[in-house]
Amino acid sequence: MTAADASSDAPEYKPRGRECYRCNRDVAPQFLFRVTVESPAPLSETYADGVRYCCEHCAAAMNLSDFSRRVKRHAYRGDSSLDR
Repeated sequence: MTAADASSDAPEYKPRGRECYRCNRDVAPQFLFRVTVESPAPLSETYADGVRYCCEHCAAAMNLSDFSRRVKRHAYRGDSSLDR
């Protein structure tokens, strides 16, 4: 999972809109996460790979990787910044 604006310079990897796919909130592209789902080899003929964009709140709600751990760590400390 990467920030949408930092994931690629190719236009096909830029967010098509400014909405989170889960909550439909308008979010500035630099605050959207690109979530890429790749089908396992045995299912690749049946299912296509997918790319969706979600906001930081939905990324944390889905318990996605390091981002979720950072949010929880800062919440416990009372920090407002999500920097490492």
